[in-house]
Amino acid sequence: MSKNILKEDYIMASITIAGSCYVVTSKVSMADLELVRKHRPKALKMVDEETKEELFAVGTGGNSLSEFGISFSGVSNDEQRLATVTMPIPSDVEDAQEYVAEKAGVAVVNLNRIEDGIDEVLEEIRAEHKNVIDSIKIVV
Repeated sequence: MSKNILKEDYIMASITIAGSCYVVTSKVSMADLELVRKHRPKALKMVDEETKEELFAVGTGGNSLSEFGISFSGVSNDEQRLATVTMPIPSDVEDAQEYVAEKAGVAVVNLNRIEDGIDEVLEEIRAEHKNVIDSIKIVV
């Protein structure tokens, strides 16, 4: 994975601070996340290989973020419709960047790790779907 981070064209989840909120934007569309969740839910989880304990999960339909997971509820307002989650920054925070790094840093690192394999999973799902479509016979 680390080799991808060094590439100039490497796309990863991003964090934007806007006013009193920060927005984590996935590199994956909401529709694609929901497709993976439906067909390959394990691809959206990090699991300890020895203990089989779930360490981190990506979900949709909620609006939450922690070191244990992220659940997206919104989408970007562009044609990509990337999954987003918007979180508040308390009014007493003096350094918003530091606050966001502390609150979202681990989640974004883990999100990027999971998203690194999403394109391959999506290709598999779409290929399987095409095979099913191609195998359906219509009798008239």
